[in-house]
Amino acid sequence: MTNYLIRRGFQMVIVVIVATIAIFALLNAVPGGPLSGLNLAADAKSRFSPEDIARLEAMLGLNKPFYLAYLTWLLGEDWVDEVGATIGNPGPADKMWDTGTWVDFQSPTCKNVGGTNAEWDGDGISPCRRGVIRWDWGQSWSLARGQTVTSVIGSRVQNTVILMSSVTVISLIVAIPIGMISAVKQYSKLDYAVTTFSFFGIAMPVFWFGLLMIILFGLKFKEWGLPYFPTGDVFTTRVTPGSLQDVLNIQPRSLADRIAHLFLPVTVLTLLYLAGWSRFMRSSMLEVLRQDYVRTARAKGLRERAVIVKHAARNALIP
Repeated sequence: MTNYLIRRGFQMVIVVIVATIAIFALLNAVPGGPLSGLNLAADAKSRFSPEDIARLEAMLGLNKPFYLAYLTWLLGEDWVDEVGATIGNPGPADKMWDTGTWVDFQSPTCKNVGGTNAEWDGDGISPCRRGVIRWDWGQSWSLARGQTVTSVIGSRVQNTVILMSSVTVISLIVAIPIGMISAVKQYSKLDYAVTTFSFFGIAMPVFWFGLLMIILFGLKFKEWGLPYFPTGDVFTTRVTPGSLQDVLNIQPRSLADRIAHLFLPVTVLTLLYLAGWSRFMRSSMLEVLRQDYVRTARAKGLRERAVIVKHAARNALIP
């Protein structure tokens, strides 16, 4: 098992590196350059001029040869400079913002000028890129302008982990026994019902099902005078009369309040994951039940429950 995990981990690293190279190459092959999409959703007043895009490409090192631009993005300018490759050398016409004035930027990249972090355009972004492997993922340009990408992701990690952990645990607890029973009772009414549900869950767009749950349990329940679930945020700041929190006397920011907010998204994602994993467990169990060691266990006189749980299910759970 250890060798398998090591081999899979090594393969995963190779796949990620190849994928990043391919994506980086595709973005650079786009007509107009990798930053040509900045003006697609912008209005006339906020469009970037060709000079602005050229300056941004120089700031990000995208105007360099492909392999140097990729190494800068991956490793950072300082690490690449140390091995002898000059990245982002701005040239005499480029400017930097230092202590409130525009000055020519002639020094190598990743240097502090006058004890302060040198900036290209006064935008708060240092010309020193530390690379994605050191968690320098740049600045957010749309979702949270002016913040780093890592800070934007970090502010959402806790809620994401809570949501997906709940979904994963519930899905596995339900999907494994359902898949086992469906395989043992193959072609029964239960098997057909589970198969129908699985196909429905796999084919159903999750965003559509999520909107349907919000409309039904959040909006329609409110119109019908029924206790309705919260449809946003992670905590209740003010209890609304007629809401689920009001009817059950749930205090804001309590554990029960958090569970009430998690109910709709957890339900939607659980049904999606449940459909896929129950199908996987069913097919894996059907394959295992045909193996010789299962026949041997039955021939030895073991109870069917022991054969299914101890011999078949354990092997069916192996990825």
